[in-house]
Amino acid sequence: MRLLLLLLTLSFLALGSTAALAKPGGVYPHGLNPQAEQELRDANVDKYVGQFTPAVSFPVGEGWIKHTFDPGAAFDGPLCVAGTPYSVFTKQGNPAKLLIMLQGGGACWQDFYNCNVLAEDQEPPPPQVGIWDELSGLNPIDDWSVVYLPYCDGSVFTGDNDVFDPAWQAFIEGALGMEPGTGPIVRFHRGLRNVTAGIDVAREMFPNASRIMVAGSSAGGVGATAFAPFLARMAYGNNKKLMVFNDAGPVAINLADTAAIAARAADWMFGQYYPASCDECDDLGQGTALIKWRLANDSTIREAFYSTDFDTTNRFFMNLLPTVPPTDPAFPLQFLLTGLIYRDLIISEHGAIHDLFPDRYKRFIQAGRTTHTALQTPVFYETADGVPLYEWLADFLVPRPSWEDIVEELPPLP
Repeated sequence: MRLLLLLLTLSFLALGSTAALAKPGGVYPHGLNPQAEQELRDANVDKYVGQFTPAVSFPVGEGWIKHTFDPGAAFDGPLCVAGTPYSVFTKQGNPAKLLIMLQGGGACWQDFYNCNVLAEDQEPPPPQVGIWDELSGLNPIDDWSVVYLPYCDGSVFTGDNDVFDPAWQAFIEGALGMEPGTGPIVRFHRGLRNVTAGIDVAREMFPNASRIMVAGSSAGGVGATAFAPFLARMAYGNNKKLMVFNDAGPVAINLADTAAIAARAADWMFGQYYPASCDECDDLGQGTALIKWRLANDSTIREAFYSTDFDTTNRFFMNLLPTVPPTDPAFPLQFLLTGLIYRDLIISEHGAIHDLFPDRYKRFIQAGRTTHTALQTPVFYETADGVPLYEWLADFLVPRPSWEDIVEELPPLP
């Protein structure tokens, strides 16, 4: 009897921890609960839905169609950060299965300019590797329809702000080979507009999709875990199977890097779109809070996270690399210690989500590696704890009981 009471108490506490996150409408039997959806609409997450249609669409080879948006007379449409046109691409496959893929390419904020600036720099077709592999038989989504979103907004598909920035002019002139004095002095962080326009194209081109995976690599992975899943759920409804795959978008941030955090929040202005009941959501805090809120309020969405534990690209953007050059004797120790900070951060932040939603949020973290992203690289065929990533992805899509949370142990330190 005592054992029964203990089990009931533990079950109640577990339910209470997720119910506290799901304040708008509690647990809903299928998909996003109506109160949570209304909160998102009240926050204007959907403000650009149906606002922009491609000005021109045409084939570009190998089954891909390019859809380019006109920024409009008021210059208020989808744009790249340099003010150049934005395009998305589609490819017809199985009409019931849809991949919405958000590309990566760094980030830009005040006095920190490390982002891809042109959509045409990421035009498909991509190399035949990873999720684009149509030959090996190992890729579980090789027959899916695709909506492919280049990344060029500098704000990880979340921003909605134009920033007057004279220093940007010199940078963009150098990056694009422009004459001095001719470059833009405004950064156009149109991430929310761009991703909304892409999902509108998805709904138009693939209206019968019933299995939808919103995925992204690097900066695109961050975008894929932010507002994009909400927009996809609103576009396709609750009776569709919706999944999210974050390929090396850290989401977790280094809270000690206060100046960069404040600059991103001010320049991108993504915090204005957080739902009111997400008490942990804070544009100066951890981005994982929004994932928790989504899983608590969308009862059938499932999400997957991939990373290596010493990812040097993410550590660069999070200010977690050595402060001395590689030739300095202190470099190896600093590299190790900052890497351990990154490892602990991603394991703990994403582990907290897994602990709350163990059946719907799982990690695939490779230990002792510094590489960045996997879905579109040969790492797609590599393993963690003996499980190949392509097999783990296939298990996630079903899902099978073999889809497990994998966090490799760190090899013994020297």
